[in-house]
Amino acid sequence: MNIKRIHDEDEAFQQFLTSRLRIFNDAHSVHNREIRNADVPVVQLKVEQDGDVIAGLFGSVYWGWFDLDRLWVASEHAGTGLGSRLLKEGERLARELGATRVKLTTFSFQAKTFYERFGYEVAGVLYDYPPGSDYYMMTKQLTAD
Repeated sequence: MNIKRIHDEDEAFQQFLTSRLRIFNDAHSVHNREIRNADVPVVQLKVEQDGDVIAGLFGSVYWGWFDLDRLWVASEHAGTGLGSRLLKEGERLARELGATRVKLTTFSFQAKTFYERFGYEVAGVLYDYPPGSDYYMMTKQLTAD
């Protein structure tokens, strides 16, 4: 058996690996198997001003978790409370969809302290990723308002 390096990106090979990992995961986790073909609810919020998108949020709800994938506010609107409003509304909608917890990732140069103000805690960290920064996984228990 020889190990062969593939120099050019090979989408078919990547899909092959993904399919094999999914087969393994499906065989070992009922949750992975069930979610594979499920209609996963999403939370999408958009804020526009004068026809331009100035902020937004996107995440999905599964396994009782709100997977908060993206929250962005245009820099000229930072500090106005817009991000706070988006986060609170996203959490509220996620609770309505059955989420009891939230997970997200952020870099040290992004919004770690912002999320901490709303009760998020660091669940894991990769130091010096990218060099000079840190990468955080954060979680929060959702409670009824």
